[in-house]
Amino acid sequence: MYVVGHVSIEIIARSFFDFSTHSMDEFVGYAVGAMTFLALASTFRARKHVRVSILQSFVRGRLATFAEVVCIILTFAITAFLARYVFRTLARDWNRGTVSPTLTETPVWIIDLIIFVGLVLFLFQLATSLFLVIRDGVPAPKPAEG
Repeated sequence: MYVVGHVSIEIIARSFFDFSTHSMDEFVGYAVGAMTFLALASTFRARKHVRVSILQSFVRGRLATFAEVVCIILTFAITAFLARYVFRTLARDWNRGTVSPTLTETPVWIIDLIIFVGLVLFLFQLATSLFLVIRDGVPAPKPAEG
């Protein structure tokens, strides 16, 4: 909604008022990045992430649960490493007062914070999923839509 709104304002401003916000590409890019990272947890919870499920078609029962647990733990470790790095970048940008090298001079720590929050939410969802897989086993795949 935001992206459509900002692009529409930019088109109207340029076409009828010979004016530009000079920030559309920057803020639309930030919005797309924010949507991507903030959607990680809910997308994973809904099992809508792109998954390589070849292994799941060959294994069942405890072996399937074990494979799922290993995958979730590896994903958690990689995401935690990335979140740690993003947090360090966030702290550095906050301390230095770093701003984007654009006309708007947006504080970069805001962007870092949104990415970090998205990663932390994803980590919580991974931990919850790990618990549920250990308790209930691997959920049955949903039938394909369409």
